[in-house]
Amino acid sequence: MAAPKKSLLSLGSNLGKRKKTLDAAVEKIQQTAGIGAVRVSRYRESTPVGGRKNQEIFLNAVVEISTTLTPESLLVNLQRIESELGRKRHVRWDPRTIDIDILTFEDVVISSSKLTLPHPRMTLRRFVLEPVCDLAGHQMHPETGWAYQSHLDHLEQAGNYALTMNLTDQSALHTLLELEDSDSTFVTQSLPVAQTEARLAATFDLLKPWSASSSFVLCNFAPRQCLLERKSFIDTIERHEKTILPPRLLVILTDNIHNESRHQMLRKLMPNGIVTPWLFLDISDADVLLQEFSALATCHL
Repeated sequence: MAAPKKSLLSLGSNLGKRKKTLDAAVEKIQQTAGIGAVRVSRYRESTPVGGRKNQEIFLNAVVEISTTLTPESLLVNLQRIESELGRKRHVRWDPRTIDIDILTFEDVVISSSKLTLPHPRMTLRRFVLEPVCDLAGHQMHPETGWAYQSHLDHLEQAGNYALTMNLTDQSALHTLLELEDSDSTFVTQSLPVAQTEARLAATFDLLKPWSASSSFVLCNFAPRQCLLERKSFIDTIERHEKTILPPRLLVILTDNIHNESRHQMLRKLMPNGIVTPWLFLDISDADVLLQEFSALATCHL
């Protein structure tokens, strides 16, 4: 028999009797063959992120389990539990009776159409990180190498902006402008690609006021993108980064969301260690991209 592995699960409900549903989900998880040693965080309320407006408040928790199941088998069992508790899947991020996500499975890294591990948005959301830190604040995120408490601290300390890197020949400008028109609290900002160290310095001067902006700023340029072409710029970039608040995250637009070489690219961007969490998004689906960008503005709440 395979040695048990630890996995972190996120639970959420904003329909019906939320606490009763979370309690039932925990009980069903405990009763699942191949799962043992269940620990549960405190329950917390959170404002919905993404989806339609005026949804009910969520009740959230995180569960740590020990399991001999594979990640794929665990996913099947959790989806069964969701179904048994009345989960109906309609539009993404709609209200739900129960939502159970696999956040991590030991240090496994998977990127496929069915399952992505670690959960790609767990480091961006307070309602996930706070209950994770109830149980495993000093454990390390499998990709960033940061303790989960460090990720939670980052949400408090980072600037109110994100940097966007486009690795495709498609433009996301139309989506950004549509978002800015629909949300007065959301600002988008274009920056030229810096070809010289002097231009890099000017770029960071522009970033300074955005890092402390009251409105969330999504910038469609990331200074570190230069490192894909000019490794020698790293010292200049790191020097200027010390003069501003760090970005909340790096958004990476791609037309190959499950590209296995993406972590090699991340190492080129952050050769001396991780400086910010990241999120890969598929540029080809404009509607989903608009949803994702809208959620970014509030995902730290």
